[in-house]
Amino acid sequence: MVRCSKVVVVQILAFVAVLGLLNFYFKNEETDTATPQSFDENLPTRIKFKPSIHTEGEQEADEDSEAPETAYNKTLEPEDQTTDQDQHDTQERLRQEQKEAEERARKEQEEKLRKEQEEQERLRKEQEEQERLRKEKEEQERLRKEQEEQERLRHEQELAQNKSPEQVIDERMQRVKDVCKRLNYPNSNQFNMYLFRKFGKSGISWCPTFKASSSTWRDFFIDNVLGSHANFMGVHYHLGVLGNQILTRYSQRGSSATRKRVFNGESDESVRFTVVRHPISRLISHLRKAQNYPYEVRAQRGDWVEESIINGRTDPNWDSATRSKFKREWDTYVNEIGSGRHSPFSDDNPYLHPPYPVFPELIDFVMRHRGRDDKGNNGHWRPTIEWCDLCQNDLDIIIQLEEEPEELMVLLEKLQMMQYKSNFLSKHNSSSNKSASADEIREYVKQLNREQKEYLNKMYAADFEMFGYDPIPLDEAA
Repeated sequence: MVRCSKVVVVQILAFVAVLGLLNFYFKNEETDTATPQSFDENLPTRIKFKPSIHTEGEQEADEDSEAPETAYNKTLEPEDQTTDQDQHDTQERLRQEQKEAEERARKEQEEKLRKEQEEQERLRKEQEEQERLRKEKEEQERLRKEQEEQERLRHEQELAQNKSPEQVIDERMQRVKDVCKRLNYPNSNQFNMYLFRKFGKSGISWCPTFKASSSTWRDFFIDNVLGSHANFMGVHYHLGVLGNQILTRYSQRGSSATRKRVFNGESDESVRFTVVRHPISRLISHLRKAQNYPYEVRAQRGDWVEESIINGRTDPNWDSATRSKFKREWDTYVNEIGSGRHSPFSDDNPYLHPPYPVFPELIDFVMRHRGRDDKGNNGHWRPTIEWCDLCQNDLDIIIQLEEEPEELMVLLEKLQMMQYKSNFLSKHNSSSNKSASADEIREYVKQLNREQKEYLNKMYAADFEMFGYDPIPLDEAA
């Protein structure tokens, strides 16, 4: 009985011990599972360690610890997802804002371009309108000038119908005196006066204005004063033949204080005269002579023709071989004029296309030399006021070539040479003595630039005013 009781007591004690162990075990498990959870909450990430070799009890403890770890993961997943979503939303918002900014910039650029195009279009229309108004104004001005010119011509025609040639000449002579007095024109010391005692009551003195019927009067004086035997350097009709007739020296004044003429051998009663012509018409006549007669190109080669062509047409970009070739061909052409030989020359040689000067080249030559050397003082383009020294030589009568034959008859009457009128009238009707018309002058002037026109207007200002010619209009297109 006692023995049986001991066994029961041992079993109970064993059971209690097992329960105690189990209770201790579970308490330890709760402590172990709580500690990692609390520790992991402070970690940025949860670290999982690879399983190592465990005892059977440890293996069971590890398996039991997986449940709290799963709960930890489930607890963190919503927070991580929220952070990713926020980042996505932020990026999406930034992309949207960038897209909107780009769209605004694009629209602003398009608006800017549109406004620039509108401004350009406005300026273009404004310029077109200004150009239209300018042309309209120019056309109105042109029409006004044409009307004024027509009115002036009509008025002059009316006056001419009412005035005799003698009255027109008298008015011209008075204008010459008025211009000389106003300008106080200096003595040009030109003695281009030829005295012929054979004609008139007390002789006549003539100033040859070149390209204004000067050849007609020269030939007449040579034929009727010197005869057919006269020549100058083998040429019969040459002004040099009349060299002995020219008044080149002043004489001592006589005792009379009223003495007018101061040239040797010239009487106070002699009649001094010249024939004038529109200055531009004179230039055109001189140019045409070189253009129409090749021998004149050769004769005047050294005077002005060659320099006008070479200076006006030489390209500075030519190499020396090209320059030499073209010049050599020009020399050959000029040297063969009148010989019957005609050597070929290059089709692209500008010196020979055409082989004579043109109007702008002549004017450039005059501009380069005038007032600098004898070439610039050539009588073919020198103003009459200088060539005949009108303000010093006190001419008695000046007629215009354009007003012949009416004024020519007045001159012959004054010179007491009416018996020779047929000589002059036959010459007057020749084409060489025909003055260029206003339309012809206008066509030649159109070839000039503004600088050349202004130069000619200044150069011939006194001649234009004295003889009643209009200056060159500057608005004509070159």
